[in-house]
Amino acid sequence: MVRFKSRYILFTVHYPVLTEIEDIIPPNTGVTNIPSRFQARRAPPLSDRNILPGGKEGNLGKDIRTLLQRRPAPAGVTFNTVNAAFRDAINRNFGDLGAGLVRASVSLKYFSDATSTGIIRVSRDHYRIGWAALTFLNEISGVNVMITVDHVSGTMRKCEKVAISKSVKVVRELSGDL
Repeated sequence: MVRFKSRYILFTVHYPVLTEIEDIIPPNTGVTNIPSRFQARRAPPLSDRNILPGGKEGNLGKDIRTLLQRRPAPAGVTFNTVNAAFRDAINRNFGDLGAGLVRASVSLKYFSDATSTGIIRVSRDHYRIGWAALTFLNEISGVNVMITVDHVSGTMRKCEKVAISKSVKVVRELSGDL
């Protein structure tokens, strides 16, 4: 008997922070019709150089942006909403054929609200469809998101190890211990 071959996709959900209108439209392009959803969500500019905890000098503006992008999931982003948005993205981007190919084998195995990290299982033959659907997903229950695929593996254990190492790396970057 042949076992079911699958791939596990480790992904991270980022929540973009817009600091200036130039982040959306470069200056001198002559575009004046900026969507209202981008106008309302501009954050105040952040200073570039500050003193970090412990008396270290560092780039606190970059660190705050990193923290804001990697913040815990808002109330609307849960296991069920991520699963529904992912299945909808497959259907929207690849139509009935793509949804039919992937639907039987796809399942969201893990999603952490605290770290906004998840693992999706897809059949080995169609994991690229799942990867592309995650990449094209830009909104989950009304929250603007940007999803990055961090790792693709044949076992869930490898994805868990990569997720832990990435979390340790982010904590070390933010604390200044590279």
